[in-house]
Amino acid sequence: MSLDPQKTGPRAASRKKRLPPLKALKAFESAARLGSFARAAQELFVTQTAVSHQIKLLEEHLGGLLFERLPAGLALTPLGQTIYPSIAAGFEHFETAMTLLPRPAPSAAQVLVVSALPSFTQEWLMPRLVDFRARWPDIDVMIQTEYRMADLAGEAVDVAIRFGRGGFGEDLRADLLSSETVTPVCSPALLTRAPGTYGRRDLAGFTLLNSSVRMVHEPWMSWELWLEEAGLEPADVATGPRFSDPLLILRAAVAGRGMVLGRSMLVHDHLQSGRLVAPFAAWVKPILSSYYLVSTKEKAALDRVAVFREWILEVAAREVQAGPSAQAEGRVQDAAGF
Repeated sequence: MSLDPQKTGPRAASRKKRLPPLKALKAFESAARLGSFARAAQELFVTQTAVSHQIKLLEEHLGGLLFERLPAGLALTPLGQTIYPSIAAGFEHFETAMTLLPRPAPSAAQVLVVSALPSFTQEWLMPRLVDFRARWPDIDVMIQTEYRMADLAGEAVDVAIRFGRGGFGEDLRADLLSSETVTPVCSPALLTRAPGTYGRRDLAGFTLLNSSVRMVHEPWMSWELWLEEAGLEPADVATGPRFSDPLLILRAAVAGRGMVLGRSMLVHDHLQSGRLVAPFAAWVKPILSSYYLVSTKEKAALDRVAVFREWILEVAAREVQAGPSAQAEGRVQDAAGF
């Protein structure tokens, strides 16, 4: 196809140079159509000052005022009335042109399949997925919640969040989300005084809720050592029902049924919101197991997995750097009680 020199030569280039910025034209079109700088700013997701600035740039470019500021709102000047119909029609043509473009079919490659424990999914992952979707709206996340360990090599799972001590195998890539700690937590309704004033022997005043699942090599996940450190015997405390599901035991604690041993990532949001409190703020123990992001090395190289890994590690690191929750820090600690 040959090009018309009348449309592509120096005269056309000089005509393009006379065009004002597109942002200024859009600000004018929106303000003229809506009759308000404030409403135009809302439509364009900018500040009213930004709209005013763009209108001023356009007025300087054209050498005349476009609006009259009246008590009832904006009114177009003769100059504004002259150019508005063509500018409005131009943006309508732009929108029409966009509708002519074929819409790409959703790609299965943009569905990220994540396997995770139900407790971790509900207590930590789900509240944060809103941020991931806002950053990468083209990636659909499908969460598979299950207690069994997903077969990353043989199943349609891109990445798994596993709880363990590492050593997942040379054929897998594993990234530590954060080192886990555990501390006694309960509903604030069970406290009769400020959290920082409790000593270890005050443990006898609470009903202790237990997990029916024994975690091998994690002694701090049962109450025996905590009672021993506090100088108490099992007979000194009341015990409540046992739960096999971490979700159930946390719900029982939030409901005020007793005190539980809260793992840091699972109770983080509960402590932040005040649904749970840590009466013994300084009584925190590390455990060997933690949460890892695991995938095969092949799937780790996929774009959707890479951006998810970057995002989740960033979020976890930011929370670690922020330190203890507002409910667990800044309290007066009773040193004599410890």
